[in-house]
Amino acid sequence: MSENSDNVIEKYEEKLARKLGEIAILIHLARSPEGSHAYEMRSKASDILFENRRKGIEFIHNHLKVLHDVRKLSLINETDSTEYKYRKNSVEKDIENCLIFKYNPHIQNLITREDEATISKDSDYINEVIEDLEIAGREIKKATTIWSNISGIYPAIDSLERNGLIKYLRKDTDGDRIKKIYDITNDGRATLSKILISLVDFTSFVFRVDEKHFLIKRGKKQPIIFNPFGKVFRKLAEDIPPEMKKELMFHGGKHHGRPFARMFMEHGLPLPSFRFLIRHPNLVKKHLDTIESEEERNLAKEFLKTKLSERKKEIERMLEELK
Repeated sequence: MSENSDNVIEKYEEKLARKLGEIAILIHLARSPEGSHAYEMRSKASDILFENRRKGIEFIHNHLKVLHDVRKLSLINETDSTEYKYRKNSVEKDIENCLIFKYNPHIQNLITREDEATISKDSDYINEVIEDLEIAGREIKKATTIWSNISGIYPAIDSLERNGLIKYLRKDTDGDRIKKIYDITNDGRATLSKILISLVDFTSFVFRVDEKHFLIKRGKKQPIIFNPFGKVFRKLAEDIPPEMKKELMFHGGKHHGRPFARMFMEHGLPLPSFRFLIRHPNLVKKHLDTIESEEERNLAKEFLKTKLSERKKEIERMLEELK
């Protein structure tokens, strides 16, 4: 891709981000009866736009902490020391909520020291996982930055005020700082309602395109999987025995707003996303046949059956509500 193409894409991304940012400001103000100032609008509007991605950053932060603690533990040579015992106990408690780490033999060996001969390789492995998670975190932050600093939100505020969608209410004093408080206008509420309906109705109609035109790599049959965690999940999954993966699938621990184990299974298995397969059921068998290991293939089948059963129950409940 040429440098000129990159510039064109960046400009379109910036323009879209500005408009989405303005919509997010209106949503926040519609929820704030007392009005809001620029700092709060920037924070809340960013949360509205990228709530799930923000959770993704928190997810990475929490799991990086566990990995850093494992690495610190592995550097302690005196396994009989009080410090070692304290750190090991703490790590073992934390790792109970991170089964993908608990069942990974490299990480487990750094905790138990059962095989001292592989400690060096296991240390290199955990360093690679940490680096992959940190890269994923940076990618998410880059993708979720609408206003990199507070001054970036003022053009959006000026645009909304100029068009009569928000209005200046008053000034509040916070120490030496004076904050201008804004509120949404009646025109702003009407515009927001119309925009939100249009986003759902218009875009779903106009942009109902065949995913294969942009989700399939040219010359390849495998779909591109858009997931910042994909690389590190596959790395962590490689050495976990199938019976442990099965236990992970049905584990109820919650991370990232849904069962962490399901998230692992969804991205750790060599399959496209569940949504992709729902839209293209004729490709299910084709993708299952690409899995070389029979154990992995059976595990993927069981996972898909479980997900479909859950979806079936949801649909049945919805149908019941419509009676």
